[in-house]
Amino acid sequence: MLFSERNGHSQLPSNLKPDSISPTLRNSLWNEVIEWIDTQDLGSVCYLIWKNFFKTPTDKMPAIESYRGISYAHAWAQAREYYFSCPWHKVFSFIEFLISTDPYGPLAKKINAILIEEVSAYRIFNNHFIQITDQHELSALLEGISYKGIFSPVSHHIQSSIDLLSSRENPDYRNSIKEAISAVEAMGKIITNQPNATLGEILKTLESKHKLHGALKNGYLSLYGYTSDANGIRHGLMEESNLTQADAKYFLLSCTSFVNYLKTFVANSKE
Repeated sequence: MLFSERNGHSQLPSNLKPDSISPTLRNSLWNEVIEWIDTQDLGSVCYLIWKNFFKTPTDKMPAIESYRGISYAHAWAQAREYYFSCPWHKVFSFIEFLISTDPYGPLAKKINAILIEEVSAYRIFNNHFIQITDQHELSALLEGISYKGIFSPVSHHIQSSIDLLSSRENPDYRNSIKEAISAVEAMGKIITNQPNATLGEILKTLESKHKLHGALKNGYLSLYGYTSDANGIRHGLMEESNLTQADAKYFLLSCTSFVNYLKTFVANSKE
């Protein structure tokens, strides 16, 4: 980033804006895609694109037979045309789909390297694009989805929150927030051994038995406005219809950080 951009003397690069993609970034991402496709069976990838991404009749997919075999070059050319003409968010959806066809391959890592190089507002996280601009935020999320064993439900809620937030075309901010709060509830139940407690009750136990600071407990109670219902914890904010990505991202990050903090109570109790 140039000095003038860093200090507000000129407009920031469009890659930093969460609702756009620059021609340079689009081109750079495509260059990684075409290097990756050279290592794949082109016919198989095109078939999956037509069937599961475009959702069009696969018998209409262009394929030319010759003495050399079947060529899918025209099908791939149509996929390329789509990529360079679609809205910015569909670029990410298309690349996410390609990654899903080879989830353990190198494409996600190479795409992420381009996002970093181009100073994009997004990163690849668990094979999904997510708006992450701070390395500390990314580290917290990585820790949050890595829990195993009895803590695996916590990771499941965090992962669900990420998936709901990161959907490019149909983000579900309300349920992303719900899953983030459920992660805190799940961790609290495990630590306190209170499987049927409300989160308010859990926080009181954490304060009395695990020395959770009272101000921190009250802060979380005020922030979430916990209430109990038949389905567990319900947050008052969930009733709002004007939730934004910023709301959902804030709850995802704050809940994940709190979960990671609560996990240290387990480690400290074993010392």
